[in-house]
Amino acid sequence: MSQYTTADVLIVGGSIAGLAAAITAKEHDPSLNVTVVEKYTSGYAGKANRGAGVILVLGESTPEEFAQFYLRHIGMYLNNQRALLQYASMLNSNVEILDKWSGRIVKDENGKVRTSKWTSGPVARNEDGTLRFAETVEYPWELATVDLDYVLKIYGYARRKGVKFINRVGMVDLLTDDGRIAGIVGYDIDDGTQRVLTAKSVVLACGNQDWRVSPMWSPARGEGISAAFRIGARFVNCEFGSFYNWISLENFESEMGAEYALYNDKGENIGLRTVKDVHSDINAESLAEWYKQTVAGNGPMHHRVRENPLLPSLESMMDAEVMRARPFATRFWNTLMFNAFSQKTNDEVVPGLVGEFGGLWVDEDMATTVPGLFAAGDICVQGSRAWGAVAQPGRHRGSGIAFGTYSGRVAGPSAATYAAGAQVPIAHDEQITAIDARFNAPLNSDGSLKPLELVAEIQKVMQPVGNSLYRHEQRLRSALARIEDLKALLPQLWATDPHHAFGANEVAAMLLCSEMFFKASLERRESLGWFLREDCPEPSPDGPHWVIVENEEGQVSVSKQRVPLEDYPYQP
Repeated sequence: MSQYTTADVLIVGGSIAGLAAAITAKEHDPSLNVTVVEKYTSGYAGKANRGAGVILVLGESTPEEFAQFYLRHIGMYLNNQRALLQYASMLNSNVEILDKWSGRIVKDENGKVRTSKWTSGPVARNEDGTLRFAETVEYPWELATVDLDYVLKIYGYARRKGVKFINRVGMVDLLTDDGRIAGIVGYDIDDGTQRVLTAKSVVLACGNQDWRVSPMWSPARGEGISAAFRIGARFVNCEFGSFYNWISLENFESEMGAEYALYNDKGENIGLRTVKDVHSDINAESLAEWYKQTVAGNGPMHHRVRENPLLPSLESMMDAEVMRARPFATRFWNTLMFNAFSQKTNDEVVPGLVGEFGGLWVDEDMATTVPGLFAAGDICVQGSRAWGAVAQPGRHRGSGIAFGTYSGRVAGPSAATYAAGAQVPIAHDEQITAIDARFNAPLNSDGSLKPLELVAEIQKVMQPVGNSLYRHEQRLRSALARIEDLKALLPQLWATDPHHAFGANEVAAMLLCSEMFFKASLERRESLGWFLREDCPEPSPDGPHWVIVENEEGQVSVSKQRVPLEDYPYQP
């Protein structure tokens, strides 16, 4: 039997973006019923508590300096400049509010937040063989740090503020009433009980799609993306959802800075020449060079760790003042690093797909194109259009927590304002019945295909660099055809319990996101920033444009929209 619950503002996702949205919605209007529904456990969910715990801050720079630097060197003017400036203007207050909510921001003995400057990487070698750094590059941002149990502390803060929580209920689909949002349909992940939660406004903060290749990012299954697509929400920049990290196949952990000491099997350093002057994170050209060298028969590629000029700074940073006073993070990283690197037997590295596919379109209020539906966090990183021609979000360290906090702080009050003026929606029985039939189909199937078997086949399409990063029309069309073949196998999925039923729902989301990715990639016939096309090596002569993805009678439809540069303050 279905269980019904009502709320004014419903937040889907109990990690940093969802918690920030819930707290700020409740503080904006304490009279509202603000409820968070989380598939697993709020405070432990998501990716925010699994990373380095570094947060981007503006420091002494201005939002205008940040935006102009970013547009020129990273975003390539494929940006919503209003969103970029708004984000920059909230970076410093992000850290202040995270400290208020969690008390876990690292500070000095005088109570001042510790920060460190991001420094340029090496760009060439001097005549004596020493590395030359781009010392003239002044990055208009800094990094602060937080202990990794901070999300759990923020969860406690939200509860004290009166936010309600429903854990271990996974959203499967969104409900609409006359074109506006009406709530969600979810299921208890343990016993399969259907949960219908009606709400005047909904904030999707349930993560993006990462195709489950890299361990840290594997919780991102894309169900929120597919649910939003099914009710007609717009998407944009889906072709940029293919971030890669250098990894070892022995541990699948990131090897930061490998491009500085990346050698082919002939002993030639093939990575350093691809590193750009402004290098805030791994760059796509180094990954493309790995692909070219491998195709040419010069593989495997080797990471000579002791030649990596970033290694001393990374090792010292983990013990630097800016990173101290983090007992939880120290235990986490010591265990992870020991398990990952102590038993390595070789120095081979490969590009490992991270993904970060989050193209749900939002405006500066974090509103989607469906009235009453808002978004925060990874699900709408590319969709915010703040970042331009890069993978998630902007590819500078510390931007993940910063964007999750910022977008939640914007989405919460926006959703609260909408809910305060909205009528109570109707949950239509025909929608609920159709959703129930779709979710339970694998439980009633006589098929023989397990969800994880199909996951492995999807990963074979998405992981190769030649499909998802250094692209070519022929490879893209072959990959898309394979995804279409795999979609045809969905009716053969079978499940024996709610966990496997959720697995089947996740597989359907993976396939939809893959289709959106490849169709958008085919539409962008140029190379720009992170997006590389072997067959279209130059930027488009028509200028910056966004690739739009929409639901057209159940099919993935793509189109182009010119970036309105004349409406923005900065021009190329």
